[in-house]
Amino acid sequence: MRKSVGLAFLITLITHTLFAQDEGNIVKRERIAKNQGIFVSLGPSFTLGKNIGDYSTGLNIEAGYLKRLNRILSIGPSISYVGFNYDPAKTKAKTAADLYTGVADDINDWHETYDGGGLPSNQQFNYGYLLNLKGGNVSLLSLAANIKLNVIPVTDHSRISVYGFIKPFVSLAKRNAVSGKGERYVYEAYVDPDDNKLYYNQGDQVWYPDGYTDTWGPSSTYPALKSKSKVSGGLFVGPGVEINPAKGFSFFGQAAFGYTFPISYVSTESYPKKVASYTNKEFPIVEKGFPSINIQVGASYNF
Repeated sequence: MRKSVGLAFLITLITHTLFAQDEGNIVKRERIAKNQGIFVSLGPSFTLGKNIGDYSTGLNIEAGYLKRLNRILSIGPSISYVGFNYDPAKTKAKTAADLYTGVADDINDWHETYDGGGLPSNQQFNYGYLLNLKGGNVSLLSLAANIKLNVIPVTDHSRISVYGFIKPFVSLAKRNAVSGKGERYVYEAYVDPDDNKLYYNQGDQVWYPDGYTDTWGPSSTYPALKSKSKVSGGLFVGPGVEINPAKGFSFFGQAAFGYTFPISYVSTESYPKKVASYTNKEFPIVEKGFPSINIQVGASYNF
């Protein structure tokens, strides 16, 4: 009896071992033959959130290498470029407006009125300002580590793959120099091109200077307007879909939601619409985090 039980146990053990070995061969055979790839992608970029710069739709380009460690996980490096051009229309949309309608005894009371102070009762006038800026474009050259996870394991016969990815990156961020001036103060004010001073008409057809001698512009007294570069970093995450992921050539589309740690960029909306903002030597530059989204389509050569 004991011999029979021992023999049965031995047969079971041998069978299990052979099955395990066969399973290992099957799993090995199911690994993807083309487990490396070189990819390129491009697409539009958009800023996200409130007060995130005066920029139009940008452009992103990326190239990299991925190695499939198994049917689910792929890793590899990539290099990318993202560029945003400053858009004057966005600045004008934010600044060309009635900033305040007030009354003042004389031009010296105007600044108090403008900043929301007392409202003496004499002359009434409307005022606002319009900016005409140039430059300020933002670019980011980044080196990223790509971690890609397939939702469903990929095989040599997969036609479509859905995946998610994480991309921590280090970036060289650059903002071009900003130049410009008050193009024209709307309603009852203007800038004299000869002395670049602001003048007001209080309704008597006499133009009064505002008393400010420090003109706004890209000069040595406004160092914030000069070009600036800095090393930053951040993270992109997002979903994607790939067609024929295990073939010689595959094609994909993805959305990368990202956050870049503080960089320098133009954001007039970040400043309140007051004289104090216009004469602030940092205006209209901010140094804050830069959230964005990259829409990418691309192709990969797999080998």
